[in-house]
Amino acid sequence: MNLEYEIPGDEHDCSYLPGMRATMTYRLAFNLPSDRYESLLERGWRRFGRTLFRPGCSGCAACQSLRVMVADFQPSKSQRRTLNRNRQIDIRIVKPGVSQEHLDLYNNYHLDMHQRRDWPFREISFEQYHESFLEGGFEFSREFQYRDNGRLVGLGLVDMPPNTMSSIYFFHHPDYRENALGTFSILQELAEARRTNRQWLYMGYYIRECQSMNYKNRFTPYQILQAYTDDQQPAHWVTQ
Repeated sequence: MNLEYEIPGDEHDCSYLPGMRATMTYRLAFNLPSDRYESLLERGWRRFGRTLFRPGCSGCAACQSLRVMVADFQPSKSQRRTLNRNRQIDIRIVKPGVSQEHLDLYNNYHLDMHQRRDWPFREISFEQYHESFLEGGFEFSREFQYRDNGRLVGLGLVDMPPNTMSSIYFFHHPDYRENALGTFSILQELAEARRTNRQWLYMGYYIRECQSMNYKNRFTPYQILQAYTDDQQPAHWVTQ
């Protein structure tokens, strides 16, 4: 039994497009086998902790689910420069956890985004971090740690069921903004996906008009999900 409970969300101001209204659909997962999760990823669902979600907005289709075709991906010249710029960074793939080191990095990143891009800011606690990223303890969840001479400078939360990968969230220290660690992290996830023979890297929602979400089409070739379907209906992805 999957024990998923679907919860319709309330309409609210869109976090990505000013002046727009948004509605999300949620599911709470108390048991999530890998094959079931891969089926949900294929239909545009995302996961934070026990919470699965996807857009349910009426009259707007700006949020497009995007996945990169791992076997066919080749880094661009700019992306190769990013790899070279960060060649001193050590990457460790471990089970997710939380420590003061995690919280300090998360809070420094979000304070910087608050100051530069006016993101809302509130310091996260151990309990809030656990609820957002660790709750459920699903066996496919991983943490990509990016360390420079032992210092934690970036952290990516990634799901790794057997056939795919899903990039959940990434944050980094503001001192490394010029290193393009966000791009570097995706390149590392794609490299790990290829090394472990996974077919897709799911990157969440591509939003052309949103600066924080429109970088995802730089990783080619990729596919876009054409519509959010029910569990029993096939998912239709189109290569771009």
